[in-house]
Amino acid sequence: MQDTLKKDFTLRISQANRTELTVIIYEMCLVYLKEAIEDVDRAENIARARACIDELKESLNFEYEPARQLLHLYIHVNKLLVQAAAGGRTEPLTEAESIVKRLRDEFQKISESDDSPPLVHNAQEVYAGYTYGKNDINVNIGSDEKGRGFLA
Repeated sequence: MQDTLKKDFTLRISQANRTELTVIIYEMCLVYLKEAIEDVDRAENIARARACIDELKESLNFEYEPARQLLHLYIHVNKLLVQAAAGGRTEPLTEAESIVKRLRDEFQKISESDDSPPLVHNAQEVYAGYTYGKNDINVNIGSDEKGRGFLA
């Protein structure tokens, strides 16, 4: 994964609520799957995609019925990733990518209606806007530093 993409994910994570964080994990998994399909550090990217799926699996709340169905999907995706790692084939990766895309799209719809606050407290506020021209975007980080960090 490129450094600029890592920075983008880090920034988004610092501003995300629960459902947005789930969408971000799906998107990270898709980046790893795409790179594995393109044969860029295949074993490493498959391992990272599996770590994303494991994180999603660990965060399931079994008080709700969809959790059981999601668990079965995550187990299936994990099996596909193991097959791809062991066999060196791309077909299991493309099937896993298709499943993760559909899940990401559905969670994206849910996250649009979720107005809960971000999970990370005391994070800097980030503002983006057009400042020098219609094609240039600059990101400015809020300068209110008094509320950041650990409170004793």
